[in-house]
Amino acid sequence: MRVVTLVVVAAAAGAIGGGLTASFLGGDDQGSSPVASGSSQAVPTASAADSAIMPLQDAISSVRPSVVQVRSAGGQGSGVVMQSRGLIITNNHVAGPKGTKVTVVTADNREVPAEVVASDPQRDLDVLRPQGSVGPGAALAAEPDAGLRAGDTVFAIGSPFGLMNTVTVGVVSAVNRPGGSGQPMIQTDAPINPGNSGGGLFDLRGRLVGIPTSINSPVPGNVGIGFAVTSAEVQRMLESVK
Repeated sequence: MRVVTLVVVAAAAGAIGGGLTASFLGGDDQGSSPVASGSSQAVPTASAADSAIMPLQDAISSVRPSVVQVRSAGGQGSGVVMQSRGLIITNNHVAGPKGTKVTVVTADNREVPAEVVASDPQRDLDVLRPQGSVGPGAALAAEPDAGLRAGDTVFAIGSPFGLMNTVTVGVVSAVNRPGGSGQPMIQTDAPINPGNSGGGLFDLRGRLVGIPTSINSPVPGNVGIGFAVTSAEVQRMLESVK
């Protein structure tokens, strides 16, 4: 079984093709890149006490506007707008190194230019600063391990194969599964496909619990073994940006 990162390759003139840029997790890393320097700022989080479990449909509606499509020279993936600063979290293999210019397509189908302001290939995370409004932001789960247990319902929102705002639902298969670079990952059977990378993995409280980044599959598509970077890693990344 191979672990592949997921990004849909752009065909031409902004059209989205069905190709897959795939690599072994960590295979493109050249060591950990420093994130943007400067004083840390608090990142809004939501604990279980702050929010109630919602019906699946309501949880999806509450976070769907915060998920965007990210288009770069290398292809297309997804991203999540974060409260309250309007920064966007995505995967490094979706956007690229610090300073890269990308285009963000919002949930209401507006194109907004953005720039990578923090990049960490080892965590496979990037932070984007958009040059305009990109919609409401999602809150991070506050508890250790996002309060997740095996069997908890989660759902992913992203742009698999260029299909924006696609929702897939599953359960947490494992928490703190070691990733290719040794970092803890969330394993889920929620279908994850090319273009989902950098989008959101959410719980039924409408909180971001992870960022889908890779699958373990003998073929370039979902077989029910997907991995997401944890909300704790997302929080560290966001706090590093001025």
